[in-house]
Amino acid sequence: MRLILLLLLSIQLFSQVKKLDTVFCDCNQAKVIPVNSKSIYGKTIAPKGFGEIKEISPAKQKTTYAFEKEHNSSWYKLIINLSGELTMNIIPTKADDDYDFMLFKSAKNSFCDSLQTHKINPIRACISRDKEELNGKTGLNYKSTKELVKQGVGAAYCKSLPVKKGEIYYLVLDNVYEKGDGHTLEFEISQPVVFNGTVTDDNNKGIKTEIALTNQKGDTISLEKTADDGSYNFIAPLTKNQSYNLNFYNDSSFSFTKSITLADTAQLKALKTVLPKLKKGNKYSIGSINFVGGSVQYLPRAIPSMYNLYKLLKKNPSLKIKIIGHSNGRDMQDEKGIIAFTKGRATTIRNYLAIQGIDEKRIEIDGKGDHEMLFKLTATTTADQQEQNRRVEILVLDF
Repeated sequence: MRLILLLLLSIQLFSQVKKLDTVFCDCNQAKVIPVNSKSIYGKTIAPKGFGEIKEISPAKQKTTYAFEKEHNSSWYKLIINLSGELTMNIIPTKADDDYDFMLFKSAKNSFCDSLQTHKINPIRACISRDKEELNGKTGLNYKSTKELVKQGVGAAYCKSLPVKKGEIYYLVLDNVYEKGDGHTLEFEISQPVVFNGTVTDDNNKGIKTEIALTNQKGDTISLEKTADDGSYNFIAPLTKNQSYNLNFYNDSSFSFTKSITLADTAQLKALKTVLPKLKKGNKYSIGSINFVGGSVQYLPRAIPSMYNLYKLLKKNPSLKIKIIGHSNGRDMQDEKGIIAFTKGRATTIRNYLAIQGIDEKRIEIDGKGDHEMLFKLTATTTADQQEQNRRVEILVLDF
């Protein structure tokens, strides 16, 4: 009986291990991937060899932006299901693998045959050397200005690509190493959005401000600066069904973060933001340092706001603050327990600031439990409102 149980447990554990996705080394067998607002394929097995046909070489494509030869290739047929701006991450399973890529637009159903006979050139290609600081990642992003990157030392990413619903593209990857590993592909199609507005202090005077647009993971999508009068105008990408933060920072004002989605497009064309001046005795709500429910762990998208708080403390050495933690309803029965829990949230932020080099003597902590919730819990309280309750606020003790 014991042996049978062990065998059953082994089968169950084995069944829970995700099977690696297959790769196809020739164009006419390309794996079809429908690309929506966000699509992921992989992890894959390692590509082995060039398949039955050597389809890519500088001689065939008549361009310096082609593989020197196919080493270990994988082909993908991308079906675009949404119009917008395409970005892509190619993520090696093994960081020191060197993946190159070429992206072709398909004008005909017989693309693979045309590739052989008409010498089609890529519209995006990155053949540069592996970037160790990026763990070998490559692809398309908004920051790059180059459509094509040739061999040698160069950028790891190419410029993002405008796409239309119904278009078809062919992507080929090549790992130059024989004993390499597989990869994961991440695709995202976003919409360009106009951000236009002004930033003022509490006396309605325009102030020069840094603006960082960040995603749910805390990654920076766009970094901008206002003019001296606080006005700004820029275009940045937003993806459907994703939330973002607009982080505003000025050296002598309290920073602020506004949560946004693609649905806020009209509002973002005429946005007015007030950054209050730092004053002793004032309490400030940052707007986005929120926490996982029932935990003292902050959400990843809080990191840019936390970093702005660090910059503010570093720039103003006389600034002393109290971090006040809050919760969303009583999960604990005793008053002391819930107060201690919210102090724990404040302590988490203080620890982050201390790691960045801020003297802990400049930071006091406090907890209010659930006594100062922004939204009282009712049958209609939304998940977003409950998340906003799980926060910290900042009280300026000295400045």
